[in-house]
Amino acid sequence: MEPFQKDSPNDASDRPIYTGKRLVLINKDAGNAQIDKETQNASLRLVFSSDYSTHEEDYVEAFEKADGIVFEKFGVAVINENHEEEVNRLTSSPNARRTFLYDEPERFVYALEIQKKPSLLTNIWALICKIFGVKPPNNPPENPENPQLPPLPDSFEDGETAFWGVSAIGAGQSEFTGKSISLAILDTGFFMGHTGFTDREVIAKSFIQGETAEDGNGHGTHCAGNAVGSFRTGTQTRYGAATAANLYVGKVLSNAGVGRDSGILAGMEWALVKGCKIISMSLGAPSQPGQTYSRIFNDLGQMAMENGTLIIAAAGNDSRRSQGIIRPVNHPANCPSILAVAALDRFLKVADFSCGGINPDGGEVDIAGPGVGVFSSYIAPHNYAFLSGTSMATPFVAGITAMLWEKHPNASAEEIKSLLLKGARKLELLSKDVGAGLAQAPL
Repeated sequence: MEPFQKDSPNDASDRPIYTGKRLVLINKDAGNAQIDKETQNASLRLVFSSDYSTHEEDYVEAFEKADGIVFEKFGVAVINENHEEEVNRLTSSPNARRTFLYDEPERFVYALEIQKKPSLLTNIWALICKIFGVKPPNNPPENPENPQLPPLPDSFEDGETAFWGVSAIGAGQSEFTGKSISLAILDTGFFMGHTGFTDREVIAKSFIQGETAEDGNGHGTHCAGNAVGSFRTGTQTRYGAATAANLYVGKVLSNAGVGRDSGILAGMEWALVKGCKIISMSLGAPSQPGQTYSRIFNDLGQMAMENGTLIIAAAGNDSRRSQGIIRPVNHPANCPSILAVAALDRFLKVADFSCGGINPDGGEVDIAGPGVGVFSSYIAPHNYAFLSGTSMATPFVAGITAMLWEKHPNASAEEIKSLLLKGARKLELLSKDVGAGLAQAPL
C-alpha cells in the first residue's frame, strides 16, 4: 500500500488554551506529611503519584478520586477545576507559601503536524533544481569547523538507501545506532502491530482516560519512526535515526491529538522513573508575542537535566512565513531548559510554518531538523506516511541525541546538549529561526 498523503493543514485559531486546572510548584524540601497538612488546611484532598504508578488506571483514576494529584518526582501539584479559592489559600498563606511556591494555569496541548506531504510548489522547485542545476537561495556553506562533513547538496532527495531526512542528518555515515539508550516519545501512542518493529520491544503506557496506548491517530507512530525506526518494510531504505535505541511510548495526547499539561507531567515522570535519557515531545500550545515561558515546566526541564535526562520539544507550526507571519516558539519548547527544534525543508530552508525565536524572555530556537515531506512509520492500513511539521524534526534530533549518548555514555545531560549544538551543521540562516543549525549524527 502507498504511504498516506493528505494536504489539509491544522488550524489552531479556534482551539481552547486553558483547561481550568492549576499547576502548583512545591518546595523540593517539603515532605508528603507537610504537603498533606497544608492542603487539608486549604480544604483540598490530593493524592500522590507514587500511589498510582503500579496499576493500569493510575494517574487518570487519581484525578477522579481527589481534588488533584502531586507528582512527587517533580514536586508539582495539579489541582482540578473549581478550586481557585483553595489554590489562592495555598499560594498566599504565609505558612503554606513555604510549601507551595507559585501556580499557573494548565494548558491544552496539541500534536504539531501541519500537512501530510510537501506542497506542489516544493516539488516543482525540486524538479527545476534537478534539471537545470539551479542553486536554491540560502544554500549553506562548507563547514570549516568540521572538515569530516562533506559539502552539502543543493537539495536532499529520497533515495534507494535512505529518505531525505536521514541523509540530511548524516545518520547513514555514523557508526552509532543509539544502542542501549532509552528514548521516550510522548505523543498519541504507537501502532503496536507495525511490521517495521516486530523485532523491537516497545514499552508503552497511556495517560489518556478511556484510551489504550495504541495509536489511533498516526502522529505518535510517525514520530517514533523518525527517532528510532530502521528500514521501510521489504526494502533497505532507511527512514529513522537511532535504529537500535530502546523505545518507550507515553500516550499523553488522545487519538484526536489533544492533551493537557498534566498528562505531559505524568508521561515525563513515568519516563524518568523508567530511566529514559531522552524525552521527545512533538506537541505544544501556541505562545503570544511577548509572552514568557512556563516557570514550572522550565524548572522541570532543569530538574530532568540534573537527573540525567534531556527534554526535546517541537518549536511549533503557527508561522506562515510566505505571508510575512512568524509566530513565537510554542509551550513547552519555549522554556530555556527544554531544547526547541525548528523544521527545515529538503533545500535546508526554514519551513514556512516553523515558529521563530522572537520572544525576548526565553522562547529561542535551539536547533533544526528535517520537517517537510518526511517519510516514516504510520498506523494501519497505510503503515507509512509523508508528514510535515516541527513534530517530524523533533524526533530526528532526539534520535541523534541517543546516538551521541551511545558515543559518550558517561556524559551528563548538559554535556550531551552542548555536544549536540556544537555538532550542528551551520546554515546561512538566522539563528532565531534555526538555532545552532541542522542537527548532525555523530561520526
